[in-house]
Amino acid sequence: MSDNDTLSNSKQPASGTRTARVILAVLAAALIAFCVWAMSVYAQGGDPLAWVTGSDAFQTTADETDQAAGQGDDSQQQASQALTVTTDDVYTALASLQFDGMDVSLEKDATHVVLSADGIWVEEASSAPAPDMALACAQRSAALATWASEQGVGIPSVTWICEDGAGAVRMAITMPTDGAPTTGSLPALLSAATGYGISGNAYARLDADDISQLAGTAPTLPDGTAVSIDAAVTASGEDLSTTDVATRQKEVSAGTADTSGAGATSGSNVSSSSNSSSAGGTQPESTSASPAPQESKVRVTVTIDARADGGSTSSYTVSLDPGATAYDALVATGASVNARSTAMGVYVAAINGYAEKDQGGESGWKYAVNGSYPNYSAGACTLSDGDAVTWVYVTSA
Repeated sequence: MSDNDTLSNSKQPASGTRTARVILAVLAAALIAFCVWAMSVYAQGGDPLAWVTGSDAFQTTADETDQAAGQGDDSQQQASQALTVTTDDVYTALASLQFDGMDVSLEKDATHVVLSADGIWVEEASSAPAPDMALACAQRSAALATWASEQGVGIPSVTWICEDGAGAVRMAITMPTDGAPTTGSLPALLSAATGYGISGNAYARLDADDISQLAGTAPTLPDGTAVSIDAAVTASGEDLSTTDVATRQKEVSAGTADTSGAGATSGSNVSSSSNSSSAGGTQPESTSASPAPQESKVRVTVTIDARADGGSTSSYTVSLDPGATAYDALVATGASVNARSTAMGVYVAAINGYAEKDQGGESGWKYAVNGSYPNYSAGACTLSDGDAVTWVYVTSA
């Protein structure tokens, strides 16, 4: 063996030691890197061994956990709120009710409230003139709807029912709590409602050409029946005497009001088809063996001629109670009528959208009975059986 071979063999162990040290250093660095990574994953709520075990149990991050906890708190808070809104809360809200900075409050002894998951119903009696009554009714329904929305308990709507001293409904309106207006005129408030209705007697005294008497879905009572509203103008008119309204308010507040024909909230069996008069309630049945015969209906024909304003002519036959007027006959046709009260009586400003002054300053509606044009209000013209009433749009007085 040569000296060179001896020298080569003596160097081999040293070279193997260096290789082993390099491998160990790499493994140590990898272990340190894994430990650092694992600590980072654990700190974030993860599982660094999930790739080995296949477990997803620790995959929820801290942010997701906090979010889930927050959602649970919100649900508990909403459930707590749902348990704390009561009828007394509604009465308290009514006592401090405001609309657009104005006081529109009502004390508890002036109203009757029904509260359910389907909405809030408020019944009141008012002796205010029709324009003031209608505006207050709309404002209060909107203000209470806003309050209900702020409670965050899912109350869908507020239905406000205003009556006269005899219990006849003057106006009913249903206002949704979602997006209820906080300001606006009567037309704007009515347009925000899901539905409303104004009695014929009240509507005839509104000085508002830009609103309809009935619109949207008819307001209903808590039992789902429609609020009964007499759409015709009657000879008895509204009972706005202070004494009668005060008496009605006490009945309403106590929940003992007779609602057999008025359609008020405290009457659970009121039907939209009940034959009530504007004086409220049905007449008591006669106790005699032979009840007095009722007067027969008055049958008249009504023609609406809007050709002068670009429309057409329509004819109807209607049955009315004795004492009905030419205006009552017009309303009974089902036409959309816009009228107002004047010093001379009821004045018809528009029929089916054809309005006064559409064809010049002197254009508008006139009425005739059996071919003759009376020189007084249609609300004062009493009809007889077989009469023919014509409403015609004219372009000159």
